[in-house]
Amino acid sequence: MKIYLPRKLNRSYINDLMKNIVGKDLKPTHQELSFDFTNLSFIEPSGITTLGNTFEWLVKNGTKTSITIPNKIGLNRHCPIKYLDDSEFFLRFTGNKLEDDSSVRPTTIPLQKVTYENSHQWLTGTFTPWLAHRLGVRNSVLGNIEMCLGEIFNNIIDHSTENLGCIFAQHFPGQNRLVISIADFGIGIPENIRKINKEVDDAEALELAIQEGVSSKTSPRNMGAGLYTLIRNVVLSTESSVNIHSGYGILNTYFGNDNIDISSEIADGYYPGTFLEVNIDTNVLLEEDKEEYEEEFVW
Repeated sequence: MKIYLPRKLNRSYINDLMKNIVGKDLKPTHQELSFDFTNLSFIEPSGITTLGNTFEWLVKNGTKTSITIPNKIGLNRHCPIKYLDDSEFFLRFTGNKLEDDSSVRPTTIPLQKVTYENSHQWLTGTFTPWLAHRLGVRNSVLGNIEMCLGEIFNNIIDHSTENLGCIFAQHFPGQNRLVISIADFGIGIPENIRKINKEVDDAEALELAIQEGVSSKTSPRNMGAGLYTLIRNVVLSTESSVNIHSGYGILNTYFGNDNIDISSEIADGYYPGTFLEVNIDTNVLLEEDKEEYEEEFVW
């Protein structure tokens, strides 16, 4: 079966894409799936992470995959095929880069798999030094971000029973924005939440999961932290947004009027596992670094 990628692949199109890949039995729709990239004209970090995680899931489920790309790859850095190539997508799933001169962009942490056991080392040894260098701030300013990403990995293993997540990060310096997307293909948050409340639908389950103490009841590992801490720390402290897709549920949380605005909805397509996107205003981090620097000289 051939899967045609949409012209635009971002968070809004994730669940629609999954309708052709994941059957009602929550297994791959076919034993062989061919992905056609020829119509793709725009892709965001969420699309890269979703594609990477989808291919990982299909391989795990024994599905044979193939890829069709346009005859010509755009030279412009905004070309989605070049963006995927520079992000090491094709290298990971075909064994080869499309272009010999493709290379990881300094503004990205390329698509990669991170296990729960290696997540702390990855955060302290890879992510934080990269972001500190990108922003020109001290590592200490990023302690809250590092802690919150650690909570994401805690929740991946708590809610999915998987020990693996796909991650991709992109810094948009012209927009003063950092986007981090992480995904897994476990049982998903709604199924886990229904262990403690069987009556909720997937959207209601996601809203319930971010309430204080609720997420931690499904597993002792979080020690009472869970998604509640993640949402509050990231959204409030960095004036950012956190978006979650899991099952048929979509949850959006935004900073607004010194509080957290929350909305949820039921999607047409099913996302097996959990996709989580963090969108951070880097100006807030720069301001924190400035304040910390000035405090050192207060007598």
